[in-house]
Amino acid sequence: MTTAVTATRSGSEPTPHPVPVHAAGRYGYLDVLRGVALCGILFVNLRDLLYRWTENADLHHPVLRFYDVVIQGRFVPIFAFLFGVSAWLLYSSTQRRMPVRSARWLMVRRFATLLPIGLLNLFLLYSGDILTMYAVIALVLIVPALFLPRGPVLALGVVGTLVAYWMWGNSPLIAATLMVAGFGAAQFRLPQWLESTRRRDAVTAAAVFVAAAAASAVLSVLQYTMTDADTLPDPDVLDRLGGFAGLFTAVAVVTGLSLVWRACGTRGPLVSAPFSVLGRTALTNYLAASATVQVLLHVFPETQLTNLWWLPAATVGILVVQILASAAWLRFFRYGPVEWVWRCATRWELVGLRNAQDRPVRSFSPRA
Repeated sequence: MTTAVTATRSGSEPTPHPVPVHAAGRYGYLDVLRGVALCGILFVNLRDLLYRWTENADLHHPVLRFYDVVIQGRFVPIFAFLFGVSAWLLYSSTQRRMPVRSARWLMVRRFATLLPIGLLNLFLLYSGDILTMYAVIALVLIVPALFLPRGPVLALGVVGTLVAYWMWGNSPLIAATLMVAGFGAAQFRLPQWLESTRRRDAVTAAAVFVAAAAASAVLSVLQYTMTDADTLPDPDVLDRLGGFAGLFTAVAVVTGLSLVWRACGTRGPLVSAPFSVLGRTALTNYLAASATVQVLLHVFPETQLTNLWWLPAATVGILVVQILASAAWLRFFRYGPVEWVWRCATRWELVGLRNAQDRPVRSFSPRA
């Protein structure tokens, strides 16, 4: 792997470890993957937001069983992992444009400015907000990781994730360990590998996909069987089983979509698919979904929302609207509205929002 040590500039300091060199540009596959993860998260979040008319529902209802075995805990790991990957991509690109010390402060500002966005969502829209937790985790774990070699960071993230799943199953701690794992994995060129068309990389991805999909299927069936039993299973065992089923499902989704991306390339349907525009405006859509549900709860009487089939129907409807709105927005603007506000707050300057006439809509140099 090609590496280089950032040169010392005036008022800067050498980087403590080699920095992988890669071509500047946006990783289209990561946008697609983030969009897919957002879809799964919105399904779960809407169930939480509409909990008041699902709490007394039959636990064996097909909708709830589908959520528990197919969606719950399957997409949040991808979202947390991608948060760490994106943090490294931003940090590494920023190091090429400014002194290392300034790049570190920029990362601190990025995570710190995410905190009030999350708090507003937490107190005004959705009590299960994850942005606040992500901001705190990033400040506590990712910022110190800026000073550490990539090997220990990745090892800490991977080992911590496995231990957390074994000890607590699906828990908030998973987001912390996966975020660190993503930050470390990105330093070992994972984003480049996920888009690589080399035969060796594709074969490796296929092998990982088959193994992860098989493990996911077995564990999901066991989870379904245990929840369908007449006697309630041990909650700790069920959480652990569901947690690992979600982890293997997440790995299968990441590698499976990567295989499709490798086969189709930038000319394939995934580039123009809904997932890409959702991924590029994920923060805006995440917040907009919570706001939309609050409006729906005031428009529709609670007696009209007792049919559980409303839950997936409402989610799909919201996603369709978001896809259309995001696609229309990105025709004229480079970033989603909340993404733009976050970027301006991070850089302490007004960032250009409109697409330049001579700039393709989908391309830009990664900046803060």
